[in-house]
Amino acid sequence: MASPKIEWQAYDRLEQHHRPDWYWAVGIIALSITVTSVLLNNVLFAVLVVISTIALFLRTLQKPQLVCYELTSRGLWAGKEFSPFSSFESFWVTENEPAKLIIKSKGIIIPLSVIPLADNDPQTIRDFLQDYLPEVEHQEPLSKHIMEYLGF
Repeated sequence: MASPKIEWQAYDRLEQHHRPDWYWAVGIIALSITVTSVLLNNVLFAVLVVISTIALFLRTLQKPQLVCYELTSRGLWAGKEFSPFSSFESFWVTENEPAKLIIKSKGIIIPLSVIPLADNDPQTIRDFLQDYLPEVEHQEPLSKHIMEYLGF
């Protein structure tokens, strides 16, 4: 039987350092989309682009948060949020550096959660979760790779 719980800490995302030209490029693209939307009488979309761009800039200024993760016999704690195993379909643990836990949720909004394992042994996590969830190979979403490449 697996241990009663496994705890670790990891940052919620990679820290991205943006040069000023990155902000200029994103701003010019957003401004172009906004002007085009207004010219095409789609003011609501233009407002959405402006708000999204401001939110994106504010998010890039924030430092990554150190999150405490805990696997228990009931489910997964991520900070102060608890998700019971009944809300998940399956899991996969990547072995490559950095090791990650990919959990498939039954929900529609966030179907895959990617959790860094920090210094934890991937085999220990796998052995623990096999008692509660089926192991099915999952890949990180392509959109996540693209967003990280673009610096988001």
